[in-house]
Amino acid sequence: MPSTLTTAMDYDAIVIGAGHNGLVTANYLARAGRRVLVLEARPIVGGACVTEELIPGSKWSSCAFIAGLLRPEIIEELELQRFGLDLYQGDALSFSLFRDGTSFTMWKETDRTLREIEKINKKDASAFLDFGVRLQRFAGLVTPYLLASPPERSEVLAAFEAAGEQNLFDEFTLLSVRDLLDRYFEDERLKSMLTFFGMVSIFGGPSTPGTAYTYGHHSWGEFNGNFGQFGLARGGMGAISEALAAGARHHGAVIRTSTPVDTVIVDRGTATGVRLADGSVITAHQIFSNADPKRSLLRLIEPGVLPPGLVRDVENIDTRGSMARIHLLVDELPQYLPFPDANAGPQHHGHQLLGPSREAFEEAAEAQRRGTFPSTFVIEAVTQSVTDDSLAPAGLHTMTLGIQQLPSELTGTTWAAEKEKWADLVLEDLFSYAPNLREHILARVIITPDDLDSEYLITDGNIFHGSMMLDQLFGARPIPELANYRTPVRNYYLCGSGTHPGGGVMGANGHNAAKVALGDIAGVTRPARAAGAPTANRTRPWQQRLVGALMSTRSGRWVSYQAARQPALRKITAYAARVR
Repeated sequence: MPSTLTTAMDYDAIVIGAGHNGLVTANYLARAGRRVLVLEARPIVGGACVTEELIPGSKWSSCAFIAGLLRPEIIEELELQRFGLDLYQGDALSFSLFRDGTSFTMWKETDRTLREIEKINKKDASAFLDFGVRLQRFAGLVTPYLLASPPERSEVLAAFEAAGEQNLFDEFTLLSVRDLLDRYFEDERLKSMLTFFGMVSIFGGPSTPGTAYTYGHHSWGEFNGNFGQFGLARGGMGAISEALAAGARHHGAVIRTSTPVDTVIVDRGTATGVRLADGSVITAHQIFSNADPKRSLLRLIEPGVLPPGLVRDVENIDTRGSMARIHLLVDELPQYLPFPDANAGPQHHGHQLLGPSREAFEEAAEAQRRGTFPSTFVIEAVTQSVTDDSLAPAGLHTMTLGIQQLPSELTGTTWAAEKEKWADLVLEDLFSYAPNLREHILARVIITPDDLDSEYLITDGNIFHGSMMLDQLFGARPIPELANYRTPVRNYYLCGSGTHPGGGVMGANGHNAAKVALGDIAGVTRPARAAGAPTANRTRPWQQRLVGALMSTRSGRWVSYQAARQPALRKITAYAARVR
């Protein structure tokens, strides 16, 4: 779909929405010399990747709160550290507290994590290393597609077949997360903790086929080149968006907040500009929507412009499955039951998971289907002010709770009517893990699926802009007709999480959309595959090949495990796990 750009326009490109993907798109376009305008409806940039002063004097990551998927290539190419981005880790990656009072800490260091698992189940400790190697192999075959035009699903399968890894494709793409974890582990607590990563923004539960991919998508992130790790953004997740905005402005882009777009103007099948909510018109050669596909095509495009069949297919994009946040201002940190006091410790440093249980996840899925609430909740929590004192006044702390597997709409009532009662139910569960908090919550702010839709402009509150099952992945994301960021409206592009490669704070969607549009200007209808994209004879890094060879035999697995659990060999183990 090459473009001939001759008519004088106000801008070369307009990006609708200053979420992180929209800002990534703006950066690449501006760096290519395009005159770029970014229009954001809210008074702040970031979309769902945002830091807000929800309670006066304190700041929270309102929606997304963990950094691990943002592509390192984008961090480097857009010089985000130069523009203020500081990503960091606490001592522990995550802390899980189960209903029976036992707990599990996942550390940055592999040996510490393996010894922690040994306390639960020694056989599972060995299996954890094997599972991690398999997940890394899966990621090695999939992640090179992330910064490239979306491949057909058959192409991805062919790459696995060529590598002799068809079974690996089946495990991490077709299976339910329950079946996947049952293949590797014995202990129900460990399986319950790992299940969580497959339950993010889905409509279903652990037994739902295809959730293994959602698990993999969340678990193969990297932090400073370390596979499977994640961290935090100093200043909250909005620091990512602010760094992107600063970079875009540095290269000439204009960003206007509190400027909602009403309509994308289409003239004889070509997008020529936007009409704002105040009625004013701004013209541009190319228009990009960072909104989800449903909002981009069913609300921003006037009725009658798109073919009825396409409208029907867009309406059928699966956006079921939402989440909610409860932001708490506390004057004492949670004293989780295994600890003698509420002093700050590793249990507060990273992602906290309270009450993970596969049966609880299954019950939540059934309640989600009915449009109701389960009897108990699996609660995720982050207390980032422990490691970033810029977020709260001295003596106070920010605590964010997250609940997944929620219905976008409730049966017989509304989220507006139920939000306070729902939050009370969640807090009662929270108090069973940290009883001291009952007397130490100063204020709270609740963000429900309905708020995500109406305030953050995410259809149905689905933060991924659509299901991450195989029917909506790769060359079928969000639907085949829209898979390559272009729409049937000439010069109108999608760049949000509803496109390939999917949800999460990755930035890959925005990168790819910009490259496609720049290729259209140059007359290149399909950009060449990105450097490093998989081929049948693609060579893995030597350390990964060595680990793979060792893990292919029983004796090799024993040697690898014994080495990985030794603190003295920590540097060697970390190097073996690096992905770049």
